[in-house]
Amino acid sequence: MIIGGGPAGLAAAMWQSHCSPPPRLLVLEAGARPGGWVRSERRDGYLCEHGPQAIRSTPQFSQIVAKLGLEDELVAASPEASTRWLGRRGKLRAVPTKPLAMLGTGLLSLSGKFRLLRENRVPMQRALDGGESVAAFCERRFGRETVPLVQAMLGGIFAGDASRLEVASAMPSLTQLEAEHGSVMRGMRAKRQAKRARGESGGSQPEIYSFEDGIEGLVNRLAEVVGDALEVDAPVESVSQDGVGWTAHLRDGTQRRASRLVLACPARVSARLLKHAAPELAVELAAIPFASLASVYLGLPIAKPPAKLSGFGFLLENEPGTPVLGAIYASQLFPGHAPAGHQLIRVMMGGSLHPNVVDCEDRDLIDTAVATLQRYVGQKISPTFRHIERCREAIPQYELGHKQRMQRITDLLSSSPGLRLCGNSYEGIAVTAQLGRDAGLRAAHEGSAEVAAR
Repeated sequence: MIIGGGPAGLAAAMWQSHCSPPPRLLVLEAGARPGGWVRSERRDGYLCEHGPQAIRSTPQFSQIVAKLGLEDELVAASPEASTRWLGRRGKLRAVPTKPLAMLGTGLLSLSGKFRLLRENRVPMQRALDGGESVAAFCERRFGRETVPLVQAMLGGIFAGDASRLEVASAMPSLTQLEAEHGSVMRGMRAKRQAKRARGESGGSQPEIYSFEDGIEGLVNRLAEVVGDALEVDAPVESVSQDGVGWTAHLRDGTQRRASRLVLACPARVSARLLKHAAPELAVELAAIPFASLASVYLGLPIAKPPAKLSGFGFLLENEPGTPVLGAIYASQLFPGHAPAGHQLIRVMMGGSLHPNVVDCEDRDLIDTAVATLQRYVGQKISPTFRHIERCREAIPQYELGHKQRMQRITDLLSSSPGLRLCGNSYEGIAVTAQLGRDAGLRAAHEGSAEVAAR
């Protein structure tokens, strides 16, 4: 039995349906449709993504696309959308695509560039109890001037605070490179050399994708595979455990029983469901914080956008009084997301640093989005299409101590046999991290869990 019909729950069900023999499956989704925050909505000819705008290819993603037969529906990002901008004090600067290109950018001062060059001389630091923040790691290894740049980047990924996010959990590749090579730069160079030795060009193929009907095309196909095993409008109030298995108590008074249970919902929801069945585990899950995000979609009657409205989009350094995290040039990324002769811009605001923005009036959000675009693009913006989506408590924050919390959760799962936790609350925020056959947390002694319903 799986509770939660988002990407993680649907993927878990799909993999189990490929077992031999396939177990009986049941997926309970509280909402009227599967997919969670992944939703692609066409409005007035514009395709608005409520959740992730695009998917970066990974082995797990490629594998599940092949399993679902979705290869022909993949849409690669436009090569013209490769430029990324960073906004600082009203000006946009192109972000270098390679580490050494930072030496020629205006994003760092001369002393900041010299400090960056010394990264390979910075000694390693032993692991800290409670972890090291992303901001502290980057200041230690790359210099203080890089911290605002990293904060802007994390705003686009986690909508989070670099001084609170734990680097080993939020950006584990950085700590891995330091541990294996003694230097992040040295490690990146070694990885590039290894790719060349294997004959990989490292950039000849597109890495960012959507689908013909948007990202929702992925969850819709997953839902098709799950078929009648998926029940929507089936909110669960609590779960209980006995010596035989698990029971889900639904809001309508009915019950569903299974020998194994997958909770593929946000950690805060799983905490509520497990409050009585596993109280210690519920406390740990409830402690994982979440950030809210408001997206303002603006349609512009522009056939050929100016240079600073071209590319992937921009991220902004944090400024007092500015809740905007950045903007995605959605129709530059995927031209089919806007009518011919128009552009779709998605402006994102809120996050951990501006938690109350999602409560602002629509008019205020639109005015802020338009004013920010005008300030950074340098010309008047007159949208003919406007739309707003608020995603409350949508993005988990892997804050300091997260890695230790994951270990405590894994240990506590040993007291709840047959229970598995899936979703982006734990070990990977991207959709692709939820798609693997063995994604999620389970007790160490259980290995690969089988999802079966009776």
